[in-house]
Amino acid sequence: MILRTLLENQLSQNRSLQAEHGLSFLVETEDKKILFDCSAGKAARQNAKRMNVSLKDVDYVVLSHSHYDHAGGYPDMVSHGICAPLITGPHFFEEKYARDGGKYVYLGCGFGRDFLEKKQIEHRICEESITLFPGCHVVGSFQRKYAFEKAPARFVRQTAAGMIEDDFPDEVCLVVESEKGLVVIVGCSHPGILNMVETVKERFTRPVYAVFGGSHLVEADEERLSATMDILRDMGIGIAGFNHCTGETAQKRMGESADGTVFSHLKAGDCIFLP
Repeated sequence: MILRTLLENQLSQNRSLQAEHGLSFLVETEDKKILFDCSAGKAARQNAKRMNVSLKDVDYVVLSHSHYDHAGGYPDMVSHGICAPLITGPHFFEEKYARDGGKYVYLGCGFGRDFLEKKQIEHRICEESITLFPGCHVVGSFQRKYAFEKAPARFVRQTAAGMIEDDFPDEVCLVVESEKGLVVIVGCSHPGILNMVETVKERFTRPVYAVFGGSHLVEADEERLSATMDILRDMGIGIAGFNHCTGETAQKRMGESADGTVFSHLKAGDCIFLP
């Protein structure tokens, strides 16, 4: 399995690439390709070209949730011929906002069901788990075992009943079975990175070997950050390649960690090769 970081907030050593506030991964198994998140605009697609990676033969597109920095680049992908089946969680098209004093800031993806219908794109909704092909799954509806993992109250969504606090029912992750255990790929982990990993462990009754993506620890206090690192170690996670919404403080703390889990920051252009 190969995990290619097409787009992230920061650049790695290849300065010909672009960085922006967002996330996009390309996952390659022996004979399949999955595009996981598309970041905010054109940069993920343009970076793929500079990395000599074709997206024309992508088999599936998975959008972790409908915030602009993960799904906003999807229409650009479609306009360039990337029209593979799309997998999202439920409530994906409910409009997303953030409270900012007395106003609301739109954070949504910028497209709706009508766009998919017009482009004749197959759309599958993951309620709990979907198997894309043997050894590769999309998982949603995460249990909330760790109560201290709460999404910031400023995130809200527009429903038929009005504006409500967003508990991110649309959030999903990608799970790939590897020789060493399960590999979990996340977008922003609004339901909580521990809650998501715990759910995957219980549903598949297999250990999780690696976790990659945004952990949303950017606003975590010291107590939550320490608890998260300790619990990930206790879970037996071998590699945690966090980025995007993890935050500089958390990245620094994790980078200094010497015990158990190997923490790293996956930047635009970084690739992971796993057996």
